[in-house]
Amino acid sequence: MKRDSSEGLTAAHQGPFFSASSGRLESSAVAGGYARATIGVDHSFVAPRPGQFVLLRLREGPALPRAFSVLAAEAGRLEFLLKLDGALREALGRAAMGTEVVVRGPYGTPYETRIGRDCRYVLAGGGSGIAPLLHFAAAYPELTEDVAFGVRERGVRDLLPGVDIAVEEEGGETADDRLRKRWKHGLGILACGPEPMLRGIAQRYAAEPDTYVSLETRIGCGFGACQGCSVETRSGMQRVCREGPLFACSEVPWLR
Repeated sequence: MKRDSSEGLTAAHQGPFFSASSGRLESSAVAGGYARATIGVDHSFVAPRPGQFVLLRLREGPALPRAFSVLAAEAGRLEFLLKLDGALREALGRAAMGTEVVVRGPYGTPYETRIGRDCRYVLAGGGSGIAPLLHFAAAYPELTEDVAFGVRERGVRDLLPGVDIAVEEEGGETADDRLRKRWKHGLGILACGPEPMLRGIAQRYAAEPDTYVSLETRIGCGFGACQGCSVETRSGMQRVCREGPLFACSEVPWLR
């Protein structure tokens, strides 16, 4: 489905899509290849809902803005779980306290507007994909049955004390392994993590209702005009930054 980019630009000027807040890094902790960071923003900045993301960039520095899921959000404060695998992520994770950060958004469709509300969900997360699922669990405990979180190295678990996370290098157990043990018929699934993990879930639970995957892709503009994050669905090309990031497994057959 081809979209006119003017649609996105018009919507952007009428909504929050060009709004930006000047934030400052308030805290940061690094463990392994990950960091947990808190950024203070103006209280007028709209707090992202679970599943939404923001674009971040350093006020000083050459790196382009990048999209980040939100671990927790409240008025004047955003928290992130960052995988330190790129120039901007490395800089954010290791920046000095008080470093100025430009925050733009929020973007994307909140998870709660995409899912069925008549069942409870097992939240399956891998790596930094755990972040938006914890955000969802905190906001919607009545929709959360259990979690199935896993990482390769223990850094994420060290940064999220008290969260039940399997560490593959310690016991060989993955998020997918935990999901097999904790899911049962009648429950839904919300999954976010590396694409191989999402493919396995989409293949195994393809026939089950209320199974959703949150797709990670490189986001450009964030509001749908550039269409660079488009993915194929049964109803045509859809933009991860506008129609997503959450899709029912039945909508994205290429994952299977």
